[in-house]
Amino acid sequence: MNAVEAIRDRRSIRAFLSRPVSKDLIAQVLEASRWAPSGCNRQAWRVTVATGERCRALADSLVESIREREPHTPCSSGSTPSALVTGLSQQAERLGQSLWEFVVVGSYAFYRAPVVVVVSQPGSGGDDVSPFVTTMLIAAHSLGLGTCWLGYPLSHADLIFQALDIPEDERIRAVVALGYPDLDSPANAFRSPRDELESFVRWVGFD
Repeated sequence: MNAVEAIRDRRSIRAFLSRPVSKDLIAQVLEASRWAPSGCNRQAWRVTVATGERCRALADSLVESIREREPHTPCSSGSTPSALVTGLSQQAERLGQSLWEFVVVGSYAFYRAPVVVVVSQPGSGGDDVSPFVTTMLIAAHSLGLGTCWLGYPLSHADLIFQALDIPEDERIRAVVALGYPDLDSPANAFRSPRDELESFVRWVGFD
């Protein structure tokens, strides 16, 4: 699989096999990720990788916390593409879950992935984390792993700091579920579409 194929074929995975992921394989993913571009080559990222009981305990703590809240309809923002909402709703229905359970509770549970990767950044500089995480997602896919970049857990960063002993002078910028994808699960049947070039590219000075 070349780089372009990995970029085009990658998708968010929301159901994982229970199969453990070796430290060596995760290290291969991170070895590729460290070559991501960063402003002035700051490489201002720190990575915490958790598996086993520490990962499960954190997921359980986050789920317990979110269940104390009143369920709401996720993806209800007017900026959320309708195709994404429809696709996620269909996935949830096939699994016999509400959209809240599938998207929100699932995110806090890391979709029961065997590994969670937390990317933090020291200080208050610019965002060098996004290129790193994007590279990590593509590298993981090319090595046969699945990932899901999660936003909801960031709202409970205090629990993540405590559970994983992340230094307080860092800011948690990304949480990624990682593992071997369960390709037979209905949770992974949908892939969100992408806009065509004509909808967002301006060509200047070309014939």
